[in-house]
Amino acid sequence: MTDEEGPGDLLPEWLVAENLSEAVWLRLGRFTSSTLCERAIAARAPTLPPNIRGKKGQELAFAVRSALGYWRSEPGSLNAKVLTRYYALLQITIAEQVASPESTADLKEIQGHTESGHGLWAIAATETGEDFPFNYKIACRDRGHFYEYCRFRGIDLKPFASKARPDSWDKISADGQARLVSLADLLRRIPELQLLIEEILGTVPLSFHIAYADQNNVERYERLQQHIAKTGETVFDVPVTTPEKTTYISIHPHSRKVTAGFLNSLNLPMKNIRPAVDEATGHPYFVGDFTHPSEKVGWECIETYKSGYTGTSLIVPFWGQIQDPVIIHLMTLYALSIVVRYLPLLWHEIEDGGLDHVRALIEHYISVFDNVLPKLAIERITGRCLIAVMPGSLEGPA
Repeated sequence: MTDEEGPGDLLPEWLVAENLSEAVWLRLGRFTSSTLCERAIAARAPTLPPNIRGKKGQELAFAVRSALGYWRSEPGSLNAKVLTRYYALLQITIAEQVASPESTADLKEIQGHTESGHGLWAIAATETGEDFPFNYKIACRDRGHFYEYCRFRGIDLKPFASKARPDSWDKISADGQARLVSLADLLRRIPELQLLIEEILGTVPLSFHIAYADQNNVERYERLQQHIAKTGETVFDVPVTTPEKTTYISIHPHSRKVTAGFLNSLNLPMKNIRPAVDEATGHPYFVGDFTHPSEKVGWECIETYKSGYTGTSLIVPFWGQIQDPVIIHLMTLYALSIVVRYLPLLWHEIEDGGLDHVRALIEHYISVFDNVLPKLAIERITGRCLIAVMPGSLEGPA
């Protein structure tokens, strides 16, 4: 901790390296040391008693070693990669809970949750006329690891959870069927797959590249001119006197099939989404109104995601408020792991048959996962943003 930092207010961690992937993996690997784990926990919560920090440090190091054990097994087959990545991520979510100073959960308590099951179940939807992965639905239970992890993340799954997995699709009520989310819709929400979704699945993504719209600068200039004409005073920006203000957000889909009507039908934070055209390039895009408290910058109030594989993106929420990429990855890998373990005919079709285009998507997804999850894992464990850049980058430290 530096002199500029305080408890709960940790500065970003900067990482500069020629080989960013290797450097991030090394940073994650340091948490196999219980001593370094204890120090990371102390940085987040300096007032935590030493005995609790020590216990958390030991259990955190164990969870990370377990996760890396799955990751480093280097399986050659796709089915083994699916299984090892699912169990690696499961251990990372355990590590995150143990590392959090706000959580009292230890390995004993978490084991009590995992003994109740994964907290998810999957079922093939019959009589819907859909193909895999659109007809493969995922639901959550009212107990188990997934339910408790979401609760730890501040997400209430009670309105969407079920007590048990039905034997067949026709035994699920219409309301229950509507609460399920398809594997296709999970894959559509992974921002790094935006460019592939339409090509492989024939539908549009459910994550979108967004930016600060030009309309903000146009209206800002108009307000400045009006202010100067009225007061004769030149200011950098006209003060906002209302409790709320509107920031315009531009949406740049990777599909021409996306329409304003479709975007407005989603549970997005922007409203009144309408078409626009870039005057310089002629490229079409969309603009939406985002209303937020006046004392804050718009980007502080909207949950976005960015990685080395995608620009700043907005994920369409489901089950009320879920946009968390780690939760989406956990559900996606769980669903794929069920297919791998228990549905040999379906997996055969993916590996060797008519669903080999889905195999190509899964292979791409696993590669992306291996490169984005280590950074997310470090941030969840340390409670601070990790900025990894190459030497000379404009985003790097001077």
